[in-house]
Amino acid sequence: MSISKNSICAIVVTYNPSFENLLLLIDKLTHQNCDVIVIDNSERNTCNLDDKTLSYRWLGGNKGIAFAQNVGIKESLENQYPFTIFFDQDSNVADNFIETLKKPMIINNYKICAPVFYDEKRGFEYAITDVKSNGTRKKIYSNGKNEIFTSSVVISSGTLVKTDIFNTVGIMDDGLFIDYVDTEWCLRCFSENILVHIIPQAKMIHSIGDKSFNIFGFCVPVHSPARRYYRVRNSFHLFRYRHVPKLLAIREITFCFVHSFILIFKQKNKKEYLYSFFAGIRDGILNVRGEKPKS
Repeated sequence: MSISKNSICAIVVTYNPSFENLLLLIDKLTHQNCDVIVIDNSERNTCNLDDKTLSYRWLGGNKGIAFAQNVGIKESLENQYPFTIFFDQDSNVADNFIETLKKPMIINNYKICAPVFYDEKRGFEYAITDVKSNGTRKKIYSNGKNEIFTSSVVISSGTLVKTDIFNTVGIMDDGLFIDYVDTEWCLRCFSENILVHIIPQAKMIHSIGDKSFNIFGFCVPVHSPARRYYRVRNSFHLFRYRHVPKLLAIREITFCFVHSFILIFKQKNKKEYLYSFFAGIRDGILNVRGEKPKS
């Protein structure tokens, strides 16, 4: 693709993606006037994108989602794109998705706009979790209404921002590698009185975890033992940020413990989950950052 310089830079972070699904996402975004940058965390360079994107960067291995997003953010800043939007490799967007987010942002001069999310398999709407300054949480649903509402926190996939916001609050914290990256950044914005505006007309299909199961009426997402390591470790890191309420950090540590015990009990590879759990506690206390140290 020649350099078209649309107003929106779409950053798509991949890790061993389905090439067919990735091409579908790229096609939808380019038809909605986005210049697409693919940042590939895969262990091998297997994506032959040719001229299908403005830019393709293979990082030579998994550097973490925050590092990958920062590569894209820096390129967006250098090329002076007014808007930047984030996607995962398996994101699924409607044909009018970008305009639906962008229009209210321009009209109202919002800094951050995000969609509502629906479960890929069951079709229900995910709650938007709004974190208050004291650390208490409130779950918000659109309930089928079109009124725009605000939150302090949202997941990064599908989130549209004014690119100059990174000059104000900084880029992603790549020391987290993965998990809580979007939470920490959003709370950093919140500390600068910047809220996320949720646009209910913008809808995204999303899936949390590799799979899930129900226990006592709660849907429990299942991640790999390696992913659980980062979840546990980074919950301790949350406690160290001045802009993250301590009550929230304590809650996340507690729930990471409960979630890990459930997975250790329920999953067949109990030893792997047990090792990741204790390694996450150890490295969280020792303030280990970045990629998990090799055993």
